[in-house]
Amino acid sequence: MKQVFSILLGFLPWIAFGVISGPSLWRLNAAIIVGLALVPIMGYKQLAKGFILTWGSLLFFGVLLVLVVLCRNLWVINNLDILSQGALAAIAWSSIFLGKPFVLDYARETVPPERQAAPSFYRTCRTLTVIWGVIFLISTGMSAGKTYGWWAGGLGYQAVSLGLIGLGLGLNHWYPQYARSRAKLGVNPKGDLDS
Repeated sequence: MKQVFSILLGFLPWIAFGVISGPSLWRLNAAIIVGLALVPIMGYKQLAKGFILTWGSLLFFGVLLVLVVLCRNLWVINNLDILSQGALAAIAWSSIFLGKPFVLDYARETVPPERQAAPSFYRTCRTLTVIWGVIFLISTGMSAGKTYGWWAGGLGYQAVSLGLIGLGLGLNHWYPQYARSRAKLGVNPKGDLDS
């Protein structure tokens, strides 16, 4: 549960951004500034340790500060929902392709060192990062649908969006326990019994 809370704190700048941003440019600017400020406030230790999600968040909100707050780029403003979900997907997938799934950063802080040495530890973190990557890709598609009129938005959109985040957090709590129980039974991730 500690790892879920830690990841939730990593998403806090994004959550604050989503809650504060609204139909006015003033609210959007405030949301960007609050999101940017929360990254080092909530994640100064994570920045020092090189957490991929935290650095990606800092980069994203820093770019938004320039493009939206300072330059008022209308294309970015009009597509910001898609861009924010796409940025989260890019952070998740790039961390996988770089061989350092972003969930690994949080798991190393909460999992005892002796369990980190198990081969299943990295696989579990990679699987969880893939799950987050898929959730963010789905959210990006939903945002594109809402922006371009394929999806109605409104309460249904919000419910599905929050449901996806809840699903991700729930799986982040459940899956490591499931993987550990499978490892104790001697079943590897492919379903074969270990010899």
